[in-house]
Amino acid sequence: CQPPHHPWVGRPSRFRSSQVENLLPNQLLPVSLWAAFIAFSLCIVSGIAESQCLEAMEPGYSEDAPLLKAKLGSQRSVFVPGHRIRMNVVPMFLNVFVPWGVFIFCCGISSFWIMYAHPGVAWLCICSVFGIWTWMAAMALWARRYEADPTWFTYTALVVLIFAIAGTVTGLGNFKAFSKPYFDIRDLKVVHDLDASIVPGKNVMDGGIFGFSSGNQLDGLRSWHFRLKTNYCVAPIITNGTAPVSQEYSYWAVGKDCCSHSSSDFRCGAWGYSGTPGGIRVVNEGDLKYYRLAVQQAESLYNIMAPNPIFVTWSSEPFIEVESWNQQVFKNYLFLAAMSLICSIFLMSCATCSFAFLGRSRSAYATQMLDDPSYQQGGYGKPMDYTTRAYSA
Repeated sequence: CQPPHHPWVGRPSRFRSSQVENLLPNQLLPVSLWAAFIAFSLCIVSGIAESQCLEAMEPGYSEDAPLLKAKLGSQRSVFVPGHRIRMNVVPMFLNVFVPWGVFIFCCGISSFWIMYAHPGVAWLCICSVFGIWTWMAAMALWARRYEADPTWFTYTALVVLIFAIAGTVTGLGNFKAFSKPYFDIRDLKVVHDLDASIVPGKNVMDGGIFGFSSGNQLDGLRSWHFRLKTNYCVAPIITNGTAPVSQEYSYWAVGKDCCSHSSSDFRCGAWGYSGTPGGIRVVNEGDLKYYRLAVQQAESLYNIMAPNPIFVTWSSEPFIEVESWNQQVFKNYLFLAAMSLICSIFLMSCATCSFAFLGRSRSAYATQMLDDPSYQQGGYGKPMDYTTRAYSA
């Protein structure tokens, strides 16, 4: 049985190679075109199928699988869990120094001279800060509703509000404790070489700092007190142990919790100072009414008169003491500014760690069904069956 005759069989190899060179291009060209057409068609079909996958979903399924839809149809964010987060350092620095600046501004406005001389302007400046915070809060609410990624707006609005309130409250406390008494005393005049036994109190009602002449001292035998949770102590100031010429005791040294509850024992201020003393006028209205009640009791107890009492704190250096109030305002302000900066850095660190933990949590796009141990055992709640079965045709 002879094989069928082939034109290449029995011919030299030179002829076969030349024929292949001439025939292969003509035969491979249609095949290449068909292969390219089929590959292009598959690409188009796969693209259409992927794009129509979401459109072909049933409404109920698309609502039940929003993460799958987001994964196929949108870009992945840097804040998606399971990915490393790269934070911008600029907003981090802003969230440290902007709240700190708000605290410094509110505390400075409410602590110093502008709150004393122009309280309306001071409160207008503070209210403007809270107005800016209202805009920041609106931006934070808008971002939480319309921005898919976490933003710093909520943190900024919250911390700015806290620092604005803290700065205003601490500034007002600093103002009432030191600034207001300082400016009240500075607005009154200074009285030098005052003789308490000769000059009646009604002649120096506008005095703020009193420099008494030599020989003026406290009359401890006529001191008394008024008690209401605190002991409000008073003692008249006389010259060389003699009663005033007008029989009116106009000048009274005062103090709190520095005298006996049952006897004449005044130990307030520079009570043991042997040099030429001085007095700083008490201008706190909350304390003055209790000192007046103590003087009224002393009038009744010792049968003396004090129609226009002037209350002072007994001091060895009244000018230095008053200036120390102004220095204390600045010391408190600097301390509060430093503490607020530390708190701002601490809160920023906590917020940064909170954002960083987003990248360390489990990915929201992970397939939980395949990782379920019950599913891996052969279905939900069903054990895996490893037995072989024979199937008949």
